[in-house]
Amino acid sequence: MAAEPKKIDIKDMSPYQISAFKQQLDNEIGLLESSIVDLHNAKTKFMGCTETCENFKTIDNGSEILVPLTSSLYVPGNVVNNNTFLIDIGTGYYVEKDLKSSVDYFKRKVKFLDEQIDKFVKMIQEKDQIRQALTNFLQQKQAQIQQQQPQPSKA
Repeated sequence: MAAEPKKIDIKDMSPYQISAFKQQLDNEIGLLESSIVDLHNAKTKFMGCTETCENFKTIDNGSEILVPLTSSLYVPGNVVNNNTFLIDIGTGYYVEKDLKSSVDYFKRKVKFLDEQIDKFVKMIQEKDQIRQALTNFLQQKQAQIQQQQPQPSKA
């Protein structure tokens, strides 16, 4: 059974601790934003794969095409079957699918990535609200400390 996390009231924290906690939130938000960019890039690739598969409907079997080996190296090839695709499903595994199944696979991937992006956006919003509250509280606490310090007398 997992122990419940210990809750700390920010009123009991020093300005240094609040600043450190705010910095941690800044780092987490930055990481989430970076992850969202990566998810958008993956989504764009899957959307491109969907479009490529759908475009193969217009290419006749036996047509000559250029096959990409890398992003900058293409070799000539011939379309043997414009309805069958070899799909990279990760970690070096490939699956043969027909056009409809291929498009469905890529659309499911896009949907999953959209869901993950939405989750990350919500997490950023929550963390940003906490960060704003910490910033406001820190400013109040610093103003309080300044008021409590003795003012130099004017002589």
